[in-house]
Amino acid sequence: MGYTKINRRWILWILAVGFIWVVVSRYSEAQQLRQVLAQGNWGWLLLAAAAQIAYYIAMAATYQAAFAAVDVSSRVRDLTPITLSSLFINVVAPSGGAAGAALFVDDLNRRGQSPARAAVGVFLQLICVFVSFMLILIFGLVYLFMQHDLEMYEVIAAIVLFAATAALSSALLLSLWQPRLLHGLLLWVQHFLNGLFGFLRSPSTLADDWAERNAAEFSQAAETIIHRPKRLARAVSMAFTAHGISIISLYLLFLAFNQRILFGSLVAGYAMGFLFLVVSITPMGIGVVEGVMTLVYTSLGVPSAAAAAVALVYRGLGFWLPLGLGFLLLRRSKTFGAEEHTLEETWSVRVIAVLTALMGCINMLSAVQPALIERLRLLESISPLAVRHGGHLTAALAGFALLILGRGLWRRKRTAWLAAMITLAISTFSHLIKGLDYEEALLALGLMLLMWLNRRHFHARSDPPSMRQAVWVLATSAIFTLAYGTLGFYLLDRHYSVHFNFLQALRQTIVMFTQFYDPGLQPVTGFGRYFADSIYIIGAVTLGYSALLFLRPILSHPPATPEERQRVRAIVERYGRTSLAHAALFNDKHYYFAPSGSVIAFVQHRGVAVALGDPIGPPDALSTAIAGFQQFCAMNDWTPVFYQTMPDTLAIYRQAGFEAVCIGHEAIVKLEHFTLEGGARKQFRTAIHRMERSGYHFAVHPPPLDYKTLAELRAISDEWLTMMHGSEKRFSLGWFDDEYIRSSPIAAVHDPKGLVTAFANVVSEYQANEITIDLMRRRRDVEPGTMDYLFANLLLWAKEQGHASFNLGLSALAGIGEHPDDPAVERAMHFIYQHINQFYNFKGLHEYKEKFQPIWSPRYLIYPGAGSLATAFTAVVAVNSGEENLLLEYFRIKPQRKIAS
Repeated sequence: MGYTKINRRWILWILAVGFIWVVVSRYSEAQQLRQVLAQGNWGWLLLAAAAQIAYYIAMAATYQAAFAAVDVSSRVRDLTPITLSSLFINVVAPSGGAAGAALFVDDLNRRGQSPARAAVGVFLQLICVFVSFMLILIFGLVYLFMQHDLEMYEVIAAIVLFAATAALSSALLLSLWQPRLLHGLLLWVQHFLNGLFGFLRSPSTLADDWAERNAAEFSQAAETIIHRPKRLARAVSMAFTAHGISIISLYLLFLAFNQRILFGSLVAGYAMGFLFLVVSITPMGIGVVEGVMTLVYTSLGVPSAAAAAVALVYRGLGFWLPLGLGFLLLRRSKTFGAEEHTLEETWSVRVIAVLTALMGCINMLSAVQPALIERLRLLESISPLAVRHGGHLTAALAGFALLILGRGLWRRKRTAWLAAMITLAISTFSHLIKGLDYEEALLALGLMLLMWLNRRHFHARSDPPSMRQAVWVLATSAIFTLAYGTLGFYLLDRHYSVHFNFLQALRQTIVMFTQFYDPGLQPVTGFGRYFADSIYIIGAVTLGYSALLFLRPILSHPPATPEERQRVRAIVERYGRTSLAHAALFNDKHYYFAPSGSVIAFVQHRGVAVALGDPIGPPDALSTAIAGFQQFCAMNDWTPVFYQTMPDTLAIYRQAGFEAVCIGHEAIVKLEHFTLEGGARKQFRTAIHRMERSGYHFAVHPPPLDYKTLAELRAISDEWLTMMHGSEKRFSLGWFDDEYIRSSPIAAVHDPKGLVTAFANVVSEYQANEITIDLMRRRRDVEPGTMDYLFANLLLWAKEQGHASFNLGLSALAGIGEHPDDPAVERAMHFIYQHINQFYNFKGLHEYKEKFQPIWSPRYLIYPGAGSLATAFTAVVAVNSGEENLLLEYFRIKPQRKIAS
């Protein structure tokens, strides 16, 4: 089984820490490598590096050929990053190559390939590499023997490699010769791992048929290899080609250091280096390979300095290239990058946002620093003083703008991306004209290039009304600031050494805006300096406010049209199957229509799109609807949240990159078992007998209700709201709307005079043979046992109507976080459930529903990640409390309160 998302994330962080540790611990070696590289010819060095990269591509092709030999489909372009990443993992997490092999198997498994066959393919690739190397090793040993330079430790190492190759080949053929032995071995592994998982309290256990299934896969893969020798030969030839490319890279390094070498000596040194790369106990032969290669080449007549330099650079390329590239490409694997929104994309966006803000700080610091004298002299010959002064101010303003734009880039704003690109272009120019500061200009250009390469990640739209408001504010503030400065200079010219007429005051204000000309201001009083500074302050504040308006997320979504509501009703009636399906038709909802025919009803609250339950539509289209809604929310700069989802959809949400927390349980009464008989139902029997003796009776009023009854129900609803000191809820609950109530079956309790004392509206769950209720209201003064009487009769009526179950609704926070191994969030919610009961009667509601002996079904809140959980909870509480409608009423915007019809 694959790792869960959270485990993969922890593993990724551990590998990142390991990468940092390797870099820090090997920093002195990296410095030594840099010093040696400086002594070589850069042309040959670059060619050697290119050959080394070609070697890794050839190794990926070797994996592809080996996988093809066992009928595992793969592509070289997909395997190249996995090859480099596996080398990186083998360095950071030394495990004899097992960790790197596991990465290949897991990646191919996530691409739909057989993990057992993939494991055989990894085995086969290693065998092909060793077998092809045998030819090179034999040549090297013979050459060293003829040169009287063969050492005993080299012979012993060669024997060890021969034995290892034979052992690997025997292990692969074991599935053909002794399939029962292989099955027994895998069965032992299965029992060991399941015992380990149980000890660690991990849910990841191997299935009962794991050993049998994988043994069969191993045997079939081995038979495939035997029956397809041409594919096996291709894998061996690709491995031999990879070795040849690596030898070419080594030869190019000798050229880089202007050292001639014989072909035999070149191959012998390579053979010994690769041999000890395999047999040494250090990760990738660190510290051993370069020493052995230096000794071999020195003994074969290469000067010690040149031999050491070539060996060091060769191992440097073979160590640092896969280490760095493997770390960067790790997110390209399915193991660590399968989710829709990968960490690679997320961190690319965040890094760009942080770098943009840092560039803003650099701009402002650079703007107040004097130019270097040498550069200033050169600049004076080509640029006037006024332009240089303007460059300083422009750099400062650009820095201020970049600081603001960083927040918008963090939220993937397309407008922020475009504005940042323009600002960086201006910033580049300003750095050059203010003092030939090419360092800052290059930084700005580099950031522009990075932003351009990642442009597809910035797709969120801004709020159109806010953008129009931003344009209006910008234009108004420009006019105001121009008028403010012009009148100030004209009326306050006694505070300056220059006397302004009206046109001069207007020109001076424009100069203050642009600063591309020397303003020549010489205030003679403190107030004069204050007034000049106030123009900049007003300009900066209005510019910042306008930028924030430009970057504001979409605050409202266009209301659904009557045609869209009819479309939603058709989908709900065809696919609805939960107690929330009817609430999707309320007119407080907006809709996302998936191409697959599904619909998601949602309400937007302060940048969070809260979806009501799971998508409604074809069951096999759930994942595409969720992915589409994610993209839809990303385009609008919203956080997607799903409220009260079913337990059978959790795996799909987690596969899409979401996390889940249980928020309560729905009480579902199986009506075939519901009866008033038995001691457990005595309370209901007593209530029914007492109420009926007092002249009360129960009735279900079919729709449409007459207006007299509707008025009576409204009076009860108003009295109930007054008694509860509350207002109507929204979103997952209905509210008293005449058309909604009139179109619903009403279960009511009537007193001896025929007046209604309590009622509940009955709601269908469409495709599910289950009903529920929405509004439940009563008068202030009712006969004791009225609600027991209402519900007992309502459940009996539902049973008579042929319904299979009755949904009593959600018991919020009940039954969650009760076990020590539950998530910390759920344990915190259990604490709230235990201690907040004095304010909200959660326990009382749960205990009342428990009297009906229901089946408790969990419901979940789905959210993007831990960082958004608090925002998700806040939005859910707000939309259920009807906060959005209160705001609409406050601003005198009439909300649509009718149910879709």
